[in-house]
Amino acid sequence: MTLSEELQQMLGERFRQFRADARAFKRFMRAYRDPRPGIDRQKLLEYYLSLTLLDLGPDDVYMDVAAQDCPFAFFVRETIGCRVFRQDLYYLKPGIHGTDIGGDAGEIPLRDESVSKMSLHNSFEHFESDADTRFILEAQRLLRPGGRILIVPLYISSHYREERDAGWIDEKGKKHLWGKGAQFARTYDPASLKTRVLDPARSLTPTLYELLNASELDPDCHLRFFLMLEKVTPASTKSG
Repeated sequence: MTLSEELQQMLGERFRQFRADARAFKRFMRAYRDPRPGIDRQKLLEYYLSLTLLDLGPDDVYMDVAAQDCPFAFFVRETIGCRVFRQDLYYLKPGIHGTDIGGDAGEIPLRDESVSKMSLHNSFEHFESDADTRFILEAQRLLRPGGRILIVPLYISSHYREERDAGWIDEKGKKHLWGKGAQFARTYDPASLKTRVLDPARSLTPTLYELLNASELDPDCHLRFFLMLEKVTPASTKSG
């Protein structure tokens, strides 16, 4: 059984194959500006998927989780007109400071149901120990009914794996971390995805997407899976 077949068997109709609109993605790349060096098409694709699949609107409160110095939240604010936050463990000051929130993603100092949309761009895999599960539990508290989280990408393989020395090596042979403090990296297998992420998300309905046209968007793109979690409304809970 292939990995896709195993995920299909586990999730049923909640596992969907997806093709991104290549023309719309090109329009996004022309519109989005990011001054940081090394921002490749894969990263831009992550932002494009967040902007489109979260269905952001002016009434939303959006949070980019584990954002570090990413300006995407500000692009959302300028483009959509909604309120935004950036959260990261490595911000110098814990707590809320304007649009930035410092501290653990499992303990975000905002009131219940105060956020409507959240996304994590190439960051969820770096949540060490039980931080992945704790974030899912915290997100359930923070999200409004009908709110959404997008985790892009979500690294899944046939075998569970944890890396303690994760990073990349440049053309000079120098080792770099994936981000500040990002030396840990996790790849889920279907069983661990269920127990660590999906089962704790009791009030969040999952949809796992498999991107089919990654090579059309970028020949070097390694993005294959991404996960949407949507908080069910009280009416949905009663009818279910």
